[in-house]
Amino acid sequence: MIKIDFSWLASVLKTPFSGDNLAVNNINTDTRTIQPNEVFLALRGPNFNGHEFLQAAKDKGAIAAIVDTQCDVDIPQFVVEDTRLALGLIGKTIMEQVSPKTIAITGSVGKTTVKEMCAAILKQKGNVLATNGNFNNDIGVPLTLLRLSETDEYAVIELGANHIGEIAYTTSLVCPDVATVCNVAPAHIEGFGSIDGVGQAKGEIYSGLKKNGTALINRDCDYANMWLESLDVANTKQYSMTQKLDIWIEDVRLDELARPSFKLITTNDAVCVSLPLSGEHNVMNALIAAALTTQVGATLQEVANGLEAMTEVKGRVNMIEVTEQLRIVDDTYNANVKSVKAGIDLLANMAGYKILALGDMGELGEEARAYHQEVGEYAKYKGIDELFSLGVLSSSASDVYDKPKRHFSTRESLLSELQAVLAKQTGQCTVLVKGSRSARMELLVEELVNAGRSDSAIGEQSC
Repeated sequence: MIKIDFSWLASVLKTPFSGDNLAVNNINTDTRTIQPNEVFLALRGPNFNGHEFLQAAKDKGAIAAIVDTQCDVDIPQFVVEDTRLALGLIGKTIMEQVSPKTIAITGSVGKTTVKEMCAAILKQKGNVLATNGNFNNDIGVPLTLLRLSETDEYAVIELGANHIGEIAYTTSLVCPDVATVCNVAPAHIEGFGSIDGVGQAKGEIYSGLKKNGTALINRDCDYANMWLESLDVANTKQYSMTQKLDIWIEDVRLDELARPSFKLITTNDAVCVSLPLSGEHNVMNALIAAALTTQVGATLQEVANGLEAMTEVKGRVNMIEVTEQLRIVDDTYNANVKSVKAGIDLLANMAGYKILALGDMGELGEEARAYHQEVGEYAKYKGIDELFSLGVLSSSASDVYDKPKRHFSTRESLLSELQAVLAKQTGQCTVLVKGSRSARMELLVEELVNAGRSDSAIGEQSC
């Protein structure tokens, strides 16, 4: 975080303060992690009120608080109209002061992987701030901007949303030099009303571009024309997996672990890339990262070097070799129809017996069961050998699968049956584990890995 003090806060928030002008180490919204010399910002939500914890914040070392109502606690208080907006204003001001070259990314699928790819590329050129985890909403984005320091030359900011207007707000804080929508798919539909609502909301990212910023358009997306027609920026670039536009891909090949290699091409340069990440869908992610980073100064060779140095993103297509015969693909970070289909494509390319363990996909609105049927039918079409489903909605995926129905209401019962099936396999077997955050499918991954390695160790001891 940059150096700030009470006087700086008072100027930004346009509210007076009394007492000594103390230096501020951080703005913190969570009393559980308050450190000495931090300022506590009290948020309000449907089920909480941070103003009730001012005393706790003071006891843990907070030197002031940002509140919307003066509280009866002996601590300096900056009183503002809305603390959520105050947090955004602080983040926006820090961004303006540091002024890094900034990339903003949104989309229904893949935005976190694209963010990590961009960061890996730009780290070759200078200091980079990138969004941590899923800090991509109207609270997470300002908190990310608070982490900026005077030495940061680049910022890669992920913007998510669960309702119309959220990205318009967060992109106004970020004011990116270049922005893109990776894709649009059925995800968080409950908050948008329809897939068209998702397309509209994602397109808000272009509204906050700097005056001379660049809008990057995915021409393979159904909403590309809608975004192009609504753009109010001078600079527009386009990328595609199917057309030769400003930047494109050719000659895609997959190795035995579905790790892609390909040629990345612009109108005046080309480079060969070998990705260490599995999944053909990561070719598009790499193309997007290349399109973004070249707009802030990266060369194609720097793009290739950064992509080839990538490490796995936790919960996103992590290949776990449990034993010589059993491979687990941990893709549990989140799930919607597009990402599940991408996972099924990956699984279908694996050698040996193929099993999909699917948890519920959340926030899909009134068509949720139809969407689950769609992925069940897709798994059948792609020749997946077994479908294990867990939850309520995922039963619809199993209903349309033409193999013995293996649907479970508890993770324990699914694990038991899955282990019984695995025990009968004599050759290579791959299990893809997928589901929304609410399904907690990462716990199934942990149990499968622990059980598999424990059984392997027992077998070795008995030989």
